[in-house]
Amino acid sequence: MSRVGLKKITIPNGVNVKVNPDNVHVKGPKGENQKALRPEIKVDVQGTEIAVSRASDDRFVRSLHGLTRNEIQNMIVGVTQGFEKVLEINGVGFRAAVQGRVLVLNLGYSHPINFELPKGIDATVEKQTTVTIKGIDRYLVGQVAANIRALREPEPYKGKGIKYKDERIIRKEGKDWKITRKTGFMMAVSGKEKVLARARRHERVRNKIMGTPERPRLSVYRSLDNIYAQIIDDLSGKTLAAASSLTKAAKGKRGNSPGGTSKRQRWSVQNWPPLQKRRISARWFLIEAVISITGE
Repeated sequence: MSRVGLKKITIPNGVNVKVNPDNVHVKGPKGENQKALRPEIKVDVQGTEIAVSRASDDRFVRSLHGLTRNEIQNMIVGVTQGFEKVLEINGVGFRAAVQGRVLVLNLGYSHPINFELPKGIDATVEKQTTVTIKGIDRYLVGQVAANIRALREPEPYKGKGIKYKDERIIRKEGKDWKITRKTGFMMAVSGKEKVLARARRHERVRNKIMGTPERPRLSVYRSLDNIYAQIIDDLSGKTLAAASSLTKAAKGKRGNSPGGTSKRQRWSVQNWPPLQKRRISARWFLIEAVISITGE
């Protein structure tokens, strides 16, 4: 037995219910509505209550029993209280306005969208970003609200778009772009993925390369402007020697100016072209690091 279908519906004051052979007509303060009836379902008005019954216990008929009872209940609520759906618009420059029976939406496209409201549906706009859809038909109110939301569904990164008032958008983390060494193509990685990838790379290198006092490990960090080299003993956890282009000795090194014809003159690494600076300075700092250890 359908537990929902067995519940009787109470008819409030000011509501008139008329049962025809093929439909049910409900009239109230906010309007009137009707619903078609299946031949397997029977509806009876008993004073101030409505009873819904079925002709057989087939699975399909049992499903229609509770469905028909709820639809009649929704019609009575619609003509007395009405239904509404509230939509919120999020986004810079996103707004809405009602012009007669047309809802005008600016959703970041090259043109405004004119959404015509169907018969039996009213819309109001508050602060240009809150749209309320009202009507006596629960199905129609929900469908119109879904159609408006589909014009610009909320995206998961910044939440821009149209969403229901009580809807919760699951946010995603923003992504950065980098060029992979293996393929050379651009790929998107998040900040957390960067940290994890760096930790995995660090562990992988440490498993393969280990500096010893007899054979220390050379670590070089190079940017577009400077270079920093270290010779490390991993067993003792000490840095045996280090060289950097930021030191005064490196900035004041004497030598021939690249591309120049003058005699020995004072030059600075900072004034070199980027490509030539990286090539020459890298070689010089590696040699200086070795000399600082051997003392030769």
